[in-house]
Amino acid sequence: MTTTIQESASSHTHWQLAGIRHHVFLKVFSVLRHNLLGPISVSRMNHSIMRRNIEKDVLNKGKTLERLNKIDLQLEEAVLGIRALSIWDESSDNEALPEDIVASGLKLMSGFLTLRNISVERLPEDTGVDYALVRESPFLYAWLGLLCYIEDHAQQPIDLHIHFQDPRRLEIVITHPLYDVNAQRPVDAPNAIIDRAALQLLADDADVVFDIGAQSIKMSWLTKKA
Repeated sequence: MTTTIQESASSHTHWQLAGIRHHVFLKVFSVLRHNLLGPISVSRMNHSIMRRNIEKDVLNKGKTLERLNKIDLQLEEAVLGIRALSIWDESSDNEALPEDIVASGLKLMSGFLTLRNISVERLPEDTGVDYALVRESPFLYAWLGLLCYIEDHAQQPIDLHIHFQDPRRLEIVITHPLYDVNAQRPVDAPNAIIDRAALQLLADDADVVFDIGAQSIKMSWLTKKA
């Protein structure tokens, strides 16, 4: 009986986590789609120009080779983008450096954060730091989940100052560009899908710990070197 209850709880947690990941993926899907279609659109434009020149019999060998090279580069970029979609597979064993995943997540979320008057400053890290690899997919979901949480709970314009404190921890210092003594303190957003409970599920899956305060958020993680 106890085993059945434990299995039921585990299954419930699994589906909760799957739903949270799905929400995070859909959040950035429009950006992913744009990034994939961009190189293909440029390739189609160059293809159309070449076809038109051939039909008009005004083909220039030098310019044609230049356009073919551009098409090759754009198609290569599209192929790399498609292969990179494997990062969204939670069963993937791929590993990556945490600072690279943080940078990728910020690119995916930059437009959404800007619309909410949230600016981001990535502070430089110390040179020579030996960063260890982390599991790419769970870490990205956890990092994007944190950014979604910040976006949903921001009640006013804020600045995020992000820096790595050491190879296994980063800190986000939160400041207000215009200080207002009457400004509202951050409160739980009742309709936010990424709440503290959702963040905890993402954190547990990625071996990540979030320490969320009023003026700063710390994110630490485990690595094989820990």
